[in-house]
Amino acid sequence: MKTESPVSRRSLIAQAGAAAVTAPLLLNTAPVAASGRNAKLSVHLQNKKLIASFLTEMAAGDAHAVLARYCHPDCQFEVFHPFNTLKGLDQAATDFWIPLRRAFPDYEQRIALVLGGEYEGRAMASSWGHVMGTFDAPLVGIPPTRGLAFLSFGFNAIIRDGKIAKAYVLLDLVDLMRQSGFYPFRAMPGSSEAWPFPPCDSGATALGYDAVQGAETLRIVREMQGGLPKKNEIRATAGQPSAHSPHWHANMNWYGPAGIGSMRGLRGFRDFHGALFLQAFPDRTGWKREPGGPENAPGHYIRLGDGLFGVTSGWPSLNATHTGSEWLGLPPSGRRIEMRVADWYRLDRDGKICDNWVMMDIPHIVQQMGLDVFHDLEYRVDPSKTRVRIMPSA
Repeated sequence: MKTESPVSRRSLIAQAGAAAVTAPLLLNTAPVAASGRNAKLSVHLQNKKLIASFLTEMAAGDAHAVLARYCHPDCQFEVFHPFNTLKGLDQAATDFWIPLRRAFPDYEQRIALVLGGEYEGRAMASSWGHVMGTFDAPLVGIPPTRGLAFLSFGFNAIIRDGKIAKAYVLLDLVDLMRQSGFYPFRAMPGSSEAWPFPPCDSGATALGYDAVQGAETLRIVREMQGGLPKKNEIRATAGQPSAHSPHWHANMNWYGPAGIGSMRGLRGFRDFHGALFLQAFPDRTGWKREPGGPENAPGHYIRLGDGLFGVTSGWPSLNATHTGSEWLGLPPSGRRIEMRVADWYRLDRDGKICDNWVMMDIPHIVQQMGLDVFHDLEYRVDPSKTRVRIMPSA
């Protein structure tokens, strides 16, 4: 009797899972017959299914083949440091997706939420979740644990004509360092525990799309963001609620990247992140994007509301001068810093923000401050290496 290899069996199981998650997705077929607004809603739903299927199949199949099936040939990937800009499908496969699969040979994509919509005239979809599996080979120099590991994984995509035209991949590599025993900073102020997924009854699914509630969600999120204290307001609002506070649930959860950690309630947010961040970057600000301007301009390239969920992200979205201490335990560098940040939000039925999952490209930020965590990691992993080049005597 012929038996399947473990790899092919795993591939079949994962493909079956993708079909279950995304059914009845049929790529390269016309959306359900509709017109006007209903047609647009149908497209956004198809786009949500598209990225859910893409991520699930990428975990199970051949990277080159899956990329070719789901992406335009000139698709560009922007991936958190040290991957950065990857142009074209071959470079994306060779420099990112294949190394990811090599590090996690049995990984699966656990999808927490999928959002769809349109921003600045672009059809977009967004997802957050975990890559989880056996961490069995190094990834960007991070030693494997040989056991189960979790890598927080965000994915934002521009979709054109039923295929991915550009994608942003957001990873918490510092947390993978922590799991490997090579965490590079001081102890986190917040919790280092894995981020929880949304409640099962909150509508975080690739099988539906709610533009009406989504518009209200995004309005609340943007009103909250606009109420964040400005540089000249920091001292005046210290220790008391600011204009953004009323939008948060009393028991809100703020899930931060490794280095910051997660916390609960406004006091937890202020004590374990807000106060430390504002001390380090008192002049932090965003960019105002011009209508009709380039998609790759600084500022938010994505703002979507879908049901009770919303997402905003920029590449970069913030800039600031690093003039204070406390943040990550690093001394002030005096340098101007750009920050790649993504926020996913969940509102309750009363319109209060109760969950905020935040991904920041911490390695990219600290590199601008003068610390290359991957270069440092190289010598921590192998102390026999000589950091200082010994020059021959004259």
